Amino acid sequence: MPRFLCYCPDYPESLEKRFSVRPQHLVAAKADLDSGVQIMGSPFLPRIGTKQRDAVLPEGTPNIAGSFMIYRFDTIEECWARLKADVYWTAGVWDKERMEVEELIG
Repeated sequence: MPRFLCYCPDYPESLEKRFSVRPQHLVAAKADLDSGVQIMGSPFLPRIGTKQRDAVLPEGTPNIAGSFMIYRFDTIEECWARLKADVYWTAGVWDKERMEVEELIG
């Protein structure tokens, strides 16, 4: 079954919104992992040298700039449908214009 790499950067200034819906996102991610649809995923840091990377946040608050996931689906359309069903999409956390999905080899 094909595997897809999903690059899902956040909109600027969406960290508070991300944390407000994160529990819902994590429930869906766990279900995806348990079913084998998701191979792995993780938030990623802002790019080095950017204002966002240098932001001073409250202690214990991770500085997150987006998410990446690797999914297993029959088609890229199924992968996009999964992303569009995610709370980070519906709540406006992910920057829809900058998201990318690419099929992996092997």
